[in-house]
Amino acid sequence: MDSTTIRHLQESVALLPVGDLAPVHEFYRRLFELAPEVRPMFTREMDLQARKFSDTLAWVISHLEHHDELCRELRELGARHAGYGVKIDQYAPVGSALIWMFQRTLGDRFTPEMEEAWLEFYAFASFEMERGSREVAPATTSP
Repeated sequence: MDSTTIRHLQESVALLPVGDLAPVHEFYRRLFELAPEVRPMFTREMDLQARKFSDTLAWVISHLEHHDELCRELRELGARHAGYGVKIDQYAPVGSALIWMFQRTLGDRFTPEMEEAWLEFYAFASFEMERGSREVAPATTSP
């Protein structure tokens, strides 16, 4: 990711209402509309889940310029999600719900450049998470 992409990511997150979990709750509402099969994976109280998502998003944004550390954390996140039963094909609706959350929350302030930055970032993040999930996947043996 270049510095312009990083700047657009940071600017979009900075526009989110501080301390307000409503956008994250909207993210989950949209995710469950797009992929209702993932709803049973969320057994935690949703305010706790929303806080965790918000904290993770803040951490990611603060580490965009620390490529190695960011990749390592995204792979670990992918490995943890594999342990929760998340399948790789379930990453796509998460990305769609994320973009939708920004569109809905920021309206016209969510520029096409910001959207493009999120599309680029999410492709990168989901690739790294997939790597992490594959690293923990049990090896299959041939008959």
